[in-house]
Amino acid sequence: MSLPAEFEQFHWMVDMVQNVDLGLVVLDRDYNVQLWNGFMTDHSGIQAHDAIGKSLFELFPEIPVEWFKFKTKPVYDLGCRSFITWQVRPYLFKCRNVRPVTQSAEFMYQNITLNPMRTTTGEVKSLFLSVQDATAEAIVYKNT
Repeated sequence: MSLPAEFEQFHWMVDMVQNVDLGLVVLDRDYNVQLWNGFMTDHSGIQAHDAIGKSLFELFPEIPVEWFKFKTKPVYDLGCRSFITWQVRPYLFKCRNVRPVTQSAEFMYQNITLNPMRTTTGEVKSLFLSVQDATAEAIVYKNT
């Protein structure tokens, strides 16, 4: 018996989200985690079931609340992207650096993109963060 095409498509999309070499985090308007992919689990040490439903600020108390809310305001209010680069803030999520080539860095340098997530009516009710490991780039830049 074969599975419906929609189920197959859903399955590979979930597999892709969980295994992409990029952190994916979805936050609601109250900054509660709605999605925490495999990259985030692997690098932060926090399991998805421990992150989902929790406040981002409870999970990462070192994130300045007002600063982060300021960064997300245009995403929620205007529906546009916002960015946090490692040059401005080396990391948003305190994740251990595990790559042998960049072992001189204790924590992973990150480039973050904050993206709006629209409902079917176009309203932005949540946002997703994509977290890119920029450690190699940062190390090269700092050593030049």
